[in-house]
Amino acid sequence: MENLTAEEKQQSVEAFKSIIRKSEKALSHMKTDAPQTRLLQKRMKAAQIGAETLLARWEGRETDVCKTDLIEAKKELESLLLTLPSFLKKSKEGSGQQTYITRRIAAIKVAVFYMGDLIEKSE
Repeated sequence: MENLTAEEKQQSVEAFKSIIRKSEKALSHMKTDAPQTRLLQKRMKAAQIGAETLLARWEGRETDVCKTDLIEAKKELESLLLTLPSFLKKSKEGSGQQTYITRRIAAIKVAVFYMGDLIEKSE
């Protein structure tokens, strides 16, 4: 995971920023007490922690995220990883959507790996 190019690192961070932006936009149109709202809030928080984890690792600094939040974010991102391949299969070959999903999958995999490392070191 450490042998990513500067471009791949940037794309990974941008993938998380995109998840966060889209989540914020979707949340602004949802009812506050709906189950979908809670799920989206959890995913958005996991994306924020994912982005923070990547940046901290690549910038050589500590994260301000507690172990409990790391564990929850890791689980949420792992569950998201299970759903993304089905969207990838449905996307048109060579399309922007396919590129976007592929980058998202790669970014989440790296973040989950780093989160696991952080969780292990905190034990």
